[in-house]
Amino acid sequence: FFSKNTICFADSSAKLEEKMKDMAICEKPSPSQVQKLAANFANVRNKEEEKNMSDSSEGLPDVDTDTGKENGSPHTVNKTFLEHFEKIQHIGAGGFGNVFKATSKCDKTTYAIKRVEFTEKVEREARGLARLSHENIVRYHCSWSGYDRIEGSGSRWYSDPEILCLFIQMEFCEQGTLQDWVIKNSEDRKYHEMAQDKFLQIAKGVQCIHSKELIHRDLKPQNIFISHDNKIKIGDFGLVTSVAFETLTENRGTRSYMAPEQIGTKYGKEVDIYALGLIWFEILSAITAHEKSEVWSSIRAGELPEYFKNQFPAEASIIKKMLSTDPSGRITISHLLDLLNYVDKEKALRNYSY
Repeated sequence: FFSKNTICFADSSAKLEEKMKDMAICEKPSPSQVQKLAANFANVRNKEEEKNMSDSSEGLPDVDTDTGKENGSPHTVNKTFLEHFEKIQHIGAGGFGNVFKATSKCDKTTYAIKRVEFTEKVEREARGLARLSHENIVRYHCSWSGYDRIEGSGSRWYSDPEILCLFIQMEFCEQGTLQDWVIKNSEDRKYHEMAQDKFLQIAKGVQCIHSKELIHRDLKPQNIFISHDNKIKIGDFGLVTSVAFETLTENRGTRSYMAPEQIGTKYGKEVDIYALGLIWFEILSAITAHEKSEVWSSIRAGELPEYFKNQFPAEASIIKKMLSTDPSGRITISHLLDLLNYVDKEKALRNYSY
């Protein structure tokens, strides 16, 4: 973001300066004339600078560390956030920080703004997002750092201390999460066909992440979003890391979707494949939260229900490989995409033959 105030001096002071140059060429002024001209020039310049400073401030809000309170915002006191965005609404919170829906005053587009305490991890998230450009990954626009209050809420919020935060401006996905999508569409007669298409898009997004030698480490339906045009958008790169790290952080991720080896410090891209296997089973079966609680430990061990294996034999065989407890037994993302395309072709041929 650039400074809003760019001050230009009026022509009169420039003309006065030019007049002084002309005088120097035409005749040599006396010392008293020089002093008088210099004093007049400084006086004119100072007055015009004050006038222009006043003019440039007209119509702009007085912003300081308490701007949010003055403007009636219950969500932020960050100067940059308030200067550049309006209609700020809180839409999500967690251990990661907060997410807001906000409209840019400049282009009138709605964005998701993630605000988190500034740490090396969140700085890594912004760098990781900036490297990824794919239709199935939440689009990164920019980020900035600044002080804000993030701990409390309500009337006590204004008394909370301000801490250094990172604000990440991203694409806003109007249709919510993949989890929301499953609940909303599970009764549709074309649900399984739509679910397969959604999973194919997820796999393509993960292929992009792995192609940049990155690992997401926290893939789950709550971190996968649906855009206004019904496209999958993988988001929440708070745990993204490089495969180049020899020692990785242990126990990072959402435990119910974490690969077995993720509790240690030696793992790679295979942890994302494991999470994908769980997600594929979950969206194909469209199980309820209660059903999930009863079978999830068996699913994590690669033991799929009989009804699922009978209904989706090809998919069940691939998912079982993806959920191998031995990381070397899992398929790569490229191999998975090849198999997905093969399964689609086989189904198309079967449908055509009928």
